[in-house]
Amino acid sequence: MKTPRRTDRLPRIYEGPDALAPLLAQSGCELTVDDVVEEFACALEEGTPAGEIIPLLWEVEPRFPDPAAAKRTFQNLFGLWDAVDAELTAAHGPLVDLGELDPDAPLSARQVDRASTRLDGLDDRAWRKARDRFDNHQSDVATFVFEQLAAHPDVVASTAIDLAFETWWILEDARGGAAVPRASRAALTAGFEAEDDGGEPEPGLAGLVTAALWEQAADEQDPLPETSIPLAERALKAVRRALVPRRR
Repeated sequence: MKTPRRTDRLPRIYEGPDALAPLLAQSGCELTVDDVVEEFACALEEGTPAGEIIPLLWEVEPRFPDPAAAKRTFQNLFGLWDAVDAELTAAHGPLVDLGELDPDAPLSARQVDRASTRLDGLDDRAWRKARDRFDNHQSDVATFVFEQLAAHPDVVASTAIDLAFETWWILEDARGGAAVPRASRAALTAGFEAEDDGGEPEPGLAGLVTAALWEQAADEQDPLPETSIPLAERALKAVRRALVPRRR
């Protein structure tokens, strides 16, 4: 059975402070919209991706009254991120992407964003060819992710496997296929069981994963339980560790 293509991208629409402020308040976020704008501006200047900074707006996990409120909150936050990015670019020009100067460095947020956009732009035939190649050459990845999340609702494993594919594709697109190792079960297990010392091999990809998991949590038809997000992130961090080549 062919895996369907993930098409449920969250729209990035900022409705203004009068809409966002009450959404933040009811979710438990103590920041004002002005505070969020300041956080976003600093993150953009530092090269931190949206998906990494947005979850940090809450001191504890957000609590939404319903999936529709969650979806609207995140689409407004991503829309505001785009607006702040556009304003900074208009005022100061494009930010320098230092990550592109060192091939051994982690992918920068902009490299990840551009590769993700290219993936979204693939036609169905090219996307299917890429997904089949992932299923064939990285079969241990899908099996590993499924096994770690099998006790959770089906949407958790299916979303995580889709994100593992996207992680692999972006790494190959940015670094070339020869630079991305074939993940073994041993490497995946070691990455999963490793102590979490805060080290992250690919912060930009980690941000993409976090954002996508919260997007799925906000889905009205098939929401991903918020309680499943930490384990999904742990499994996908193990995938990143196994797919990132050893750096010099």
